[in-house]
Amino acid sequence: MKIKEAQVLYDARGRKTHVVIPYKKYKELLSYFEDVDDIKAIEEVKNEKAIPWEKAKKILAKRRR
Repeated sequence: MKIKEAQVLYDARGRKTHVVIPYKKYKELLSYFEDVDDIKAIEEVKNEKAIPWEKAKKILAKRRR
């Protein structure tokens, strides 16, 4: 993704330190990374064996105590 409106900021030694982008682009990037995290989480559990809801409720109830 190329962001034309981005500004790169440098320190006194000429090293890149920050990038300033429009807020709208920031929100788009944030949404994209959240989607990537969701996909990774799904991939991690998609082959796990499912358990019945009633059993899951019992397990959760024990954890609350």
